[in-house]
Amino acid sequence: MLTRRQQQVWEAIQNWYRRHGYAPTLDEIGQATGINTRSTVHQHVQILIREGVLMAGQGKRAYQMPVRALAQHPQMSLPLFGQIAAGRPIEAIADQNDINPNELFIGQGRYALKVRGESMVDIGVMDGDYVVIQECETARNGEVVVALVENHEATLKRFYLHPDGQIELRPENSSLMPMFYPAPKVRIQGRMIGLFRTV
Repeated sequence: MLTRRQQQVWEAIQNWYRRHGYAPTLDEIGQATGINTRSTVHQHVQILIREGVLMAGQGKRAYQMPVRALAQHPQMSLPLFGQIAAGRPIEAIADQNDINPNELFIGQGRYALKVRGESMVDIGVMDGDYVVIQECETARNGEVVVALVENHEATLKRFYLHPDGQIELRPENSSLMPMFYPAPKVRIQGRMIGLFRTV
């Protein structure tokens, strides 16, 4: 459970992202929350990562935004939150663009991801396509999901929970093998509800 100060930091990050379309630096978080010490901001961010609210950073980045909708957006657009692997998992990076798709895809808790890779081609998900995701934390066997692996890499795969507790992330490409992980290493962040591509 987050303390009041940690909640304030999280809200400041969300508000900044909503206004600017990208995540704030530690200094910008400090300015927004009135925290004068960068190390104190860093401590709060690390707690948010441990609590699963933020994702661990890569390289010089202190943290990454989660691959899910962070704010309300106009009803005629979907936030484009970055790219999703349809091959080997890749780092999930927030983007700053919007997609204006068919109204059928618009809804609360939905977002778009651009596919990179060919592991889902057997169901028609091609490299460069956009998939529409409904934010959720659980999935039924056989659903195509956004799976966050080991808290920092996201991939699009078909989900199966086996009786022994292993999670299978199965590609839809007959030339590729499924991936297996202990359940605690995989978090479901959404399920695929649609697909569109540009010509």
